[in-house]
Amino acid sequence: MKPKVLIIMGSDSDLPVMEETEKILKAFGISSETTIASAHRSPERAVKLAKGAEKKGVEVIIAGAGAAAHLAGVIAAHTILPVIGVPINSSPLQGFDALFSTVQNSCRNDGCWDGRRKECGNLCRRDYWKEGCKDCKAIERA
Repeated sequence: MKPKVLIIMGSDSDLPVMEETEKILKAFGISSETTIASAHRSPERAVKLAKGAEKKGVEVIIAGAGAAAHLAGVIAAHTILPVIGVPINSSPLQGFDALFSTVQNSCRNDGCWDGRRKECGNLCRRDYWKEGCKDCKAIERA
């Protein structure tokens, strides 16, 4: 099954946080692929993943990184797919550095996400939200 969501994290130390994303997607029956690519240590890999995601059938990229990592911004600069940035608390600044670098994500990509939100169909599972998220119990158990 082709992944609908590509989860990218800056390092393996981010895995405990990003595993929660995998659990929730799995509970909703949404296929995903998880990998590591650093905007600083392996920028070529990060760019390659971003550029190749759409051809693989990916519809959304979730990028999580700590410290002042710019992973979500680097990914967003190289794809038209929506990119969701996840700031991770992994520094003495308690995640504020990650938060600030993540929210400075590309405005072009934010507009892309807003426009594609209406098109995502099964991926967003709008029916779940309209009916009060009947499957939230499944997420809590995941």
